[in-house]
Amino acid sequence: MLEAFQSDIRNVTVIKKTTVGVYVEGEYTPGAETTETAQMVVIPITPTQLKNLPEGAYQAGDMRFYHKGRSVYAAGDVFEVGGVCYKVRDVTDRSFEGNFSIYLAKRIYENA
Repeated sequence: MLEAFQSDIRNVTVIKKTTVGVYVEGEYTPGAETTETAQMVVIPITPTQLKNLPEGAYQAGDMRFYHKGRSVYAAGDVFEVGGVCYKVRDVTDRSFEGNFSIYLAKRIYENA
């Protein structure tokens, strides 16, 4: 399926949480992270799709990421493309039907 979008494939930096943060004697210690690069099709979430998603969950500026194969990333991972970061919120594994996975990600704003 993704072969049809070959010209739209981009390099995406993926920041994966390998461990969760913990509190040690009242001080928060963030979890460890790993960084890797993946090739994905990156498409904005359209206004029509916004109507079908839970109210307020997404907005203009949020993205859909399509990755070939089974889902290897999880909610909470961060995708960076073009200097903009997006936090994965929903994962759909379509590997059985079309050998791809869909990640819906919310844009991270510095002020938020």
